Amino acid sequence: MPRPLIFVLVVALCGALDIALHMAGGDLIPMPSAFSPLVDRFGFSTVAAIWIALAFTSMGLLFLAWAWRMAGTGRQKGLRYGLALGLMIFVAMFEGVGLLGTPLTSELIMGLADAIPIALLIALFGWTLAKDSPDAPAHLPAWPVLIAFALVYGLARTGVQMLGLIESGLEERPLPSLIWPFAMGAAIGVLFLAMTDALRGLSRASGALAFGFGMFGANWALFMAFVPMVFPDALLDTAMRVGLDILLVTCAALMVGLKRYQGAG
Repeated sequence: MPRPLIFVLVVALCGALDIALHMAGGDLIPMPSAFSPLVDRFGFSTVAAIWIALAFTSMGLLFLAWAWRMAGTGRQKGLRYGLALGLMIFVAMFEGVGLLGTPLTSELIMGLADAIPIALLIALFGWTLAKDSPDAPAHLPAWPVLIAFALVYGLARTGVQMLGLIESGLEERPLPSLIWPFAMGAAIGVLFLAMTDALRGLSRASGALAFGFGMFGANWALFMAFVPMVFPDALLDTAMRVGLDILLVTCAALMVGLKRYQGAG
């Protein structure tokens, strides 16, 4: 089967699964009280389908663009990257508990409805389209990396919330608003560990920039694009959040110091 056709079929399959899982959530998945002009004109289902098509296509292309630098078989690459990206998307959804007051159960269902299809998308691309590589996967000491990302992202995000530079639920719902940034930082650290092979051989600064902008940043911008497409007056706040998060993650990657791990594995 031609590779372009495989790519289109995988995107269509995983996109359909995403829609089906959201529909299965029913009333447990809350809808916004107001919609963006885009939704008012074309309808929620159409806008959501467009986001899925664009985001899933771009995430798949992004994985394939980096896969040639990763070690192991194509299947190993897809599972490693897909599970890490799915975990990050899953944890990301829980920001709504503190920010919007969304019930924990609702965010759990919405997180799984996005994380499972995205993880499957990357895993299938690894199985069908990614080429095998002879190098052995690198194994970094996980805890120092996870702690570094959790602290850098968590402390900085909390400080920004306290300063009121971005919208938060810190005053109304302090506990989930304080817990989420540290959990999110650790989840991003898992993605960093999964992508170490693709960064191996780069300088410390180049590796941090590649991960912050080219891996985390690109995927995060694609995922967060759903917010201004659906919610009204959300473009500026979303852009500020994405830009801030990319900066923080790049700083965390720089602090970890990838260069000293270049010989790992």
